[in-house]
Amino acid sequence: MIKIASNVKISFMFPADWETAFTYYSHIPRLVEHLPHIDLTPLETMAEGEYRLYYHTVELGRYHIHVYCDIQVELDWENHTIHLLAVNNFPPVETNVTINSTSTRGYYSSVGTFAAVGDDETRIEYTLQLKANPPRPKGMRLVPGKIVDMVTHNITTNRMKEIADGFIKNSLQSFPAWRDAQKGL
Repeated sequence: MIKIASNVKISFMFPADWETAFTYYSHIPRLVEHLPHIDLTPLETMAEGEYRLYYHTVELGRYHIHVYCDIQVELDWENHTIHLLAVNNFPPVETNVTINSTSTRGYYSSVGTFAAVGDDETRIEYTLQLKANPPRPKGMRLVPGKIVDMVTHNITTNRMKEIADGFIKNSLQSFPAWRDAQKGL
């Protein structure tokens, strides 16, 4: 088994009041577009505010990792907080393993808090967490478990930092176009 477990905390300034920032980030399909290596997977049985995320990456140039994470969104306007909570009530995810790939169900969660800084700026703090225990690809079965765990930990930590950094960069770059489109409504 591969142990994927990492969390990252990020903080950044957003160029708008907290209500605008909260509205911008509360639309989950738009939010997920800004997360590198994570996509939405449509399911017909989901209720409003529920989503299946699909984490995918190729590691060490050859191992394909696929993790499906089910979440429920809670928007707390009063406390200026967006919660993406891990849930386990969607159709099951079949665990598969081949010589160079593995797929399984995992758990993703995040908490975003929005604090006004003046009239037109918001400090956003996010905590992102990903956990999964997929089986080892068959091509890794001769590698000692401790080495796999060490390499997996380093890769997962770096990948989560990459996701967080990409999220900040991508969402800030996309905001002006979204803001301008809102003015036309």
